[in-house]
Amino acid sequence: MRGKIEAVEASGRLPDRVVLISDLSEPRDGPSVIALKTAEALTEHGLAVDYFCGDFGRNLDLVDRGVRVHAVGAGDLRSTSFATAVVQGLYNMSAARQLKAMVRSHDTPGTLYHVHNWSKILSPSIFDALRPVMDRVILTAHDYFLACPNGGYFHFQRGSPCAETPLSLACLVANCDRRSRLEKAWRIIRDVERRLILDLAGSGATVLAVHEGMAAVLEKGGIPAHTIRVLRNPVRPWTTSRVPAERNSAFLFVGRLEHDKGVLLLAEATKRAGVPAMFVGEGALGSQISALNPQAELVGFKDRAGLKEIAAKTRCLVVPTRSRETFSLVAYEALTSGIPVIISEFAATRDEIVTQGVGISCNPYEPGALCRSLVDLAKDDERIASMSIRGFQERDTLTVSGRAWDLKLFEIYAAQIEKAQARRRGAIPQARQPVPPHPSLDLG
Repeated sequence: MRGKIEAVEASGRLPDRVVLISDLSEPRDGPSVIALKTAEALTEHGLAVDYFCGDFGRNLDLVDRGVRVHAVGAGDLRSTSFATAVVQGLYNMSAARQLKAMVRSHDTPGTLYHVHNWSKILSPSIFDALRPVMDRVILTAHDYFLACPNGGYFHFQRGSPCAETPLSLACLVANCDRRSRLEKAWRIIRDVERRLILDLAGSGATVLAVHEGMAAVLEKGGIPAHTIRVLRNPVRPWTTSRVPAERNSAFLFVGRLEHDKGVLLLAEATKRAGVPAMFVGEGALGSQISALNPQAELVGFKDRAGLKEIAAKTRCLVVPTRSRETFSLVAYEALTSGIPVIISEFAATRDEIVTQGVGISCNPYEPGALCRSLVDLAKDDERIASMSIRGFQERDTLTVSGRAWDLKLFEIYAAQIEKAQARRRGAIPQARQPVPPHPSLDLG
């Protein structure tokens, strides 16, 4: 594998510098975890990396790796006043100003810009700043905000996937937002703004889907097929040895403590089932979880060392996301550690997790059904052991990690630089057929 990576490097098409752009500089959610993993992979191979983030940039690991951190110094929209969130969520002036200055002062023909997440702090303003270099931009779609106003391609009020075309009349009048019609109206305005700023059809940018199942949904949201490529998220198990899950009793949640993650459903279901529950993460619903299930253990945010310790006590991970889950990195981190998974039936990876025999699915709007599944799995040591052993033994075929992921990422980077150079020579048409996933990464 090292030889293949060196071959890509020797081709001379790799960027001489990569600017990673993300709301967060710390591993607080899936997108930030992947953005930081990207920084790690790039610096390990000697590429120059800048990290442009919306928060305060307080990540010493980035600095230790030689990454230049550029922090906007803002908080999550949900932590600000309503008026501030409305204005900054539409166009974060500070983020745009700082990113424009970076592009003006540091851009080179070999600089590539990789956007991971922008909806919580940075806002669509970053696309305005990236206009002059858009043919050297890659946007990883960790969610559906590039296609759908509410980011989930989901009707939250009905509890079902959305089938409407984004920004169609049916979409505009639908009361589908997780909170209110007013917020839906704001999200529509933001989506229209983003589309006016960012023309994906003709910009030369590439959209990187994290699962094959996302492509059709993104296309329906107006993203041209020729702009989409697929690179599944890299997975690093929590442990290097199998967790004997059949000996444990705790049912675990890892992620944001928010409504869309289904944490209140899980709190209610674990209470009714009488099984131990642990919640790892931060969010607004901590007190409500405790009220629904006083026996639930809320342990806050944990780094990888903390997750390894908790994994040793876990019987099953529960991922009851109440919208379309694009990948669920935490599910794969768990199952490759030997921890079975209960995955939302709305997850893009639901079918393969169930088919591979490493987990079961749940409807995140039916606490009774989830309760019955918890009761059954709490008693069935043999089934838990079977799923645990299979997930751990097949971890290398279930996921993409290490050098294989690095190679695919470098191939995509090289192709983007080459395409940008060709566009500027006038040697490439505006539309291309989508490039199929690299055979070494075909997990389907």
